[in-house]
Amino acid sequence: MKFRSSKLIRFLQTIRQPFFLLDGNAALLFCNHALEEWTGCQAEQLVGLSFRYRASVSRQKHEMIAAALAPPPEVFQGQRCRILLTIDRVTSQSRRYADFVPFSASQNSNGVLVLVDELEAAAASPERPETAERQAALDIHQALLSFRRRQAGRFRWDWMIGVSPLMQRVRRLARLAVDSTASVLILGEQGTGKEHLASAIHYGQSNDPPGAFVPIECQILEQELIVSTIYAFRKRFQREETSRRHTLFLKDAEALPGTLYPLIAEFVTASYANQRLIAASTLAPDHWTNHESFPVVLGTITIDLPPLRRRKEDIPMLAQMFLEENNETANRQRSGFTSDALDFLVQYYFPCNIEELEQLVTESHRKSETTLVTAADIPIRIRNVWEAAAQVPADNKPIELEPFLQNIEKELIERALHLADDNKSKAAELLGITRPRLYRRLEFFGLIDSEPAEN
Repeated sequence: MKFRSSKLIRFLQTIRQPFFLLDGNAALLFCNHALEEWTGCQAEQLVGLSFRYRASVSRQKHEMIAAALAPPPEVFQGQRCRILLTIDRVTSQSRRYADFVPFSASQNSNGVLVLVDELEAAAASPERPETAERQAALDIHQALLSFRRRQAGRFRWDWMIGVSPLMQRVRRLARLAVDSTASVLILGEQGTGKEHLASAIHYGQSNDPPGAFVPIECQILEQELIVSTIYAFRKRFQREETSRRHTLFLKDAEALPGTLYPLIAEFVTASYANQRLIAASTLAPDHWTNHESFPVVLGTITIDLPPLRRRKEDIPMLAQMFLEENNETANRQRSGFTSDALDFLVQYYFPCNIEELEQLVTESHRKSETTLVTAADIPIRIRNVWEAAAQVPADNKPIELEPFLQNIEKELIERALHLADDNKSKAAELLGITRPRLYRRLEFFGLIDSEPAEN
């Protein structure tokens, strides 16, 4: 669809009500001057841009506008709807309701007409309320948009989303670390996002071009290679005269040989303002066996990343974030989850934390046939776990939930190994997890000592 009539365009530009047109792929075809004035973004920056339903992390204004104006996926299924749109100003926000009206221009050409109210939301109200399920999904989407707008100024939070007190504390400590040159120790289980947080601290330090972020796999690399990497890092950046700060990131710091303590301690205490050290570990410091002072020197600021099961109130927003990330790459769009689908996710134990949630949402997005992900779209293994957990012993003795769920998970892994004739790759496929993740769980349950060669 193209606008060829200059008279028509001139007429449309005289309309005071902001409006725009999208094609069937959610790409902008046209917007009038009133929309440009409201959004503060010129039409040439927006035309052709895809208005996909997701909470954008981009700092580019036109991409943020495209995400803020994106129609719910239901619109492309022929459903007219009215929702609240929010546009960020320099010092404030402007909110207006908008009607999304699907239309068919021809047999092979569909689109969406979006009419935005002239008045701010305080003087307007929705005329067609959504169903409870769709409204709940829309509310989570709006909460995610709002959260990302607030955090977009300085930090790359990625998986640091959450409203729980535990995550609020994590973000407070992260802000402290960003403004400091002190060493940082990040503690947390596998899959809680330790490297994501380390990256957020590094890249959030200033508006200047970021320095280098150099990770070291302490559990994999030999001692000589770790030493040479640290010396090369220091030598490369110690004479740099810019204000950039470079970060050496020690993954699995509990695996550092104790003989490296003097080198690490000297690195931390050296007066190089453009170099800092961040370390991460899955073990609490009390369980480190390398050197008793390692956690002390690495943890001037210590941040504990909680496992997902301890911040269940964050799961709906995290699930929505991963769903909308799939919207950005998949051909079909999903607007959210039904309440029973969220119940399965919120109640699940998540032994592999956020990494596992991301995978589950991706599978559910792919399986779903409607714009809302339902309980039937949640992978069967998750539902099986809770069906088994629901079988309470007859003696009605108190159940310690986490060990109980771990026993169920162990039994499912053992069954998968049996069905796969002990082929780890096939067992991982049956369980719907990656092969490395299966090996981590096998080691956790004491079913294997270390990863052998490929089957």
